[in-house]
Amino acid sequence: MAINKKTNALFKLMERFLVQKEINSQDKDILQEFACDKKTLERYLKDIESLYDHIITIKRGKQNVWKLISISDIFNEFIKNSENISQLFLMAQEFDPEIFKELEKGTLSKIAKNDEHIFLFKNSIMEELQSEHAKEIFKKLKLAIRNSEYRDIVYTYDSTTVYKNAKCIKLVFMDNNWYLILIDDTKKLLFRRLSFIAEVNYASKSTFHRNDIQPYLDFLARAQNSMTLYDVAPKVATIKATPNIAKYFEKDMKKFLLSQTFLETCDDGGVLFTINYTQELEIFPFIQKWMPDLIIIEPLELKESYIKKLNATLENHLN
Repeated sequence: MAINKKTNALFKLMERFLVQKEINSQDKDILQEFACDKKTLERYLKDIESLYDHIITIKRGKQNVWKLISISDIFNEFIKNSENISQLFLMAQEFDPEIFKELEKGTLSKIAKNDEHIFLFKNSIMEELQSEHAKEIFKKLKLAIRNSEYRDIVYTYDSTTVYKNAKCIKLVFMDNNWYLILIDDTKKLLFRRLSFIAEVNYASKSTFHRNDIQPYLDFLARAQNSMTLYDVAPKVATIKATPNIAKYFEKDMKKFLLSQTFLETCDDGGVLFTINYTQELEIFPFIQKWMPDLIIIEPLELKESYIKKLNATLENHLN
């Protein structure tokens, strides 16, 4: 079977990457050799980028440049520009002792060796990806998201659900868990725990346009946790932190939730603040974590619902 013009061009471009590392879509020699225009060359380069993780796009002024990067390039960049590379190295190594085995005598290992007595990591961002099955699922989802492709997702929790022709739009690490963010065939946005995904298969549909999912991506930028509901107008809760824990909720302290807003310090030393929520489950676990020192001031229905849950908890412990 004859090789068509595009396939031939892709092979030649990949060969050229090994020689010159960077290719500009305005390279006159390449445009002349392939007898194509700039837009066609850019399409070829984008196709190669989608196939190979180590070919990336770099913006230089108004031009795009495609670059072949190696592991050594990445580490060199880390070492030159990061004062905290040792934390990243040690955290990865604690998760998987074999991950940097070939670098045991190298520069990166020596840098981390100086700091290994300083750090202790009790949680790992990669903890859910220890099995080969989980790693394969993660790899398949990355490919689907990168290429804006549909997938059939087999999800097993209490029962098994198959999300046909799901748009996979993000992998999010949140609340110490990895989540796949997908849009199902009813256009509903769902958070699904990676550890409960049994299979990722190709779907009957191929690709979707990134513009179609922009509203969902905008929502994710302001989502507080996996219980934040899409397309639901948020309500505002006013919460009081008692004097016992008030210092953690002062104006300049780190926020626990994205929407958390300081209001005032009370006469008794407590602190008033607000948080937004789209459903009770979005904020109740946070309030319970600080029990009994976070008090719901308003709205009344939220306060009453929380009291009802507290009473049920008390009954369960007394029975």
